[in-house]
Amino acid sequence: MISLQEQVVHKVSNLSEDNLQFLLEIIDRFMLTDTVKKGETVVSKRIGIAKGQKLYDDSYDFDEMNPEIARMFGVAE
Repeated sequence: MISLQEQVVHKVSNLSEDNLQFLLEIIDRFMLTDTVKKGETVVSKRIGIAKGQKLYDDSYDFDEMNPEIARMFGVAE
């Protein structure tokens, strides 16, 4: 029986550079590093591009489309 680690290595060994880069980004984003496990603080690399800016008009009604969405999912309102 092949170990789980060997199965993963086998799957990854034939990926393109783009797919490997994507996989690495996903691993970095969603897996806890040793520093996080030890309780150290990790600073996010994200920047707040829209920080402090209004992203929608104050008069925008977020619930306006609820009846149509309910019909799409077969739920009657």
